[in-house]
Amino acid sequence: MADDAPKASLPTWLKSTLRAVLGLILFAAVLSWLAPDWAALRDRVELHPGWIAVGLLGTTLASVVTAARWRLLAEAMGGTRLPYVAYFYGLVVTRFIGQFTSTLAMDLVGRGVALRSAGSDRSLGHAAMQVVLERLLDLVLPVVLLGWALALRQGWFDPLFGPELAPGLSLLACAAVFMALAIPLLAPGVRVALWAYLGLKGLLARLRGREPKDAAPLETPPITLTLSSAVALYSVLRFATVVLQFWGIARAVGLDIGWVDMTAATPIAQLAGMLGFTPGGLGILEVGWAGGLGWVGLDAVAISLFVLAQRLGVITFFGLLSALSWPLSRPPTNPEAAEEAQP
Repeated sequence: MADDAPKASLPTWLKSTLRAVLGLILFAAVLSWLAPDWAALRDRVELHPGWIAVGLLGTTLASVVTAARWRLLAEAMGGTRLPYVAYFYGLVVTRFIGQFTSTLAMDLVGRGVALRSAGSDRSLGHAAMQVVLERLLDLVLPVVLLGWALALRQGWFDPLFGPELAPGLSLLACAAVFMALAIPLLAPGVRVALWAYLGLKGLLARLRGREPKDAAPLETPPITLTLSSAVALYSVLRFATVVLQFWGIARAVGLDIGWVDMTAATPIAQLAGMLGFTPGGLGILEVGWAGGLGWVGLDAVAISLFVLAQRLGVITFFGLLSALSWPLSRPPTNPEAAEEAQP
């Protein structure tokens, strides 16, 4: 019967192409909206190699702490214990590939593939739930810090800390507020993520007429105060090092922007970048940066220069980190070495 015919769906390559085209259209629209004077853009560039190194340092440190947080969450959810380098390499290589494909897809699927290739016996769905938990943490912190930026601009912290100390001390206070929220919520968050994972796993298996591999609850370590505190602290450090990354890129091309303004603009860009269904969040991330940097007072030429520089810088930095960490990610051929690689 005609009703039983399978519904036509777009091929994967066509979906990827459409996402790329959409990203390019958004990217071009942002630059067109900013209406940069390309001659002025060239005149504005002042390369500072030392700040390029700062941007690379920020990218490296952000990858280090994000991989460490990923490892803690994976093991807290009963994941296979793997060497730290497997998480670091899996993170930077998927970040690099995600610049040319869907960032969201690389997070939800690509990272699971990376763990499977490193020896994990958990499914891709298990890894995807870890990413969902990470994204919840990475959603809450920018929202808190966006509130900090709004309050700072209104001068609400001045009576408490004084005008000169208000930016730094109030930022530390908001980081403490985030940790106070994240620490007690991690344990229930892990339980909900595991419940959702096992429920979906069982449902899909039954629909296919098979017994799910992970039908029974996974053996998980207790979510201690130390573990929760470490995950929350890594989240704060991740944001701080991401700010360092983008601040280094901005200063590397001669943009005179202070750390307070960069910290205020970054949450807006991060929230926009979480909708990364275009390659590398192309266009969407630029909209976020245009809004954030315009809010803190940068002119159109400066914003145009930054969005171009950060796009090139992020691709270069993650490509370099992927190449440098690839030899370390190869599993040892010596069984004794393989045993020693386990923590």
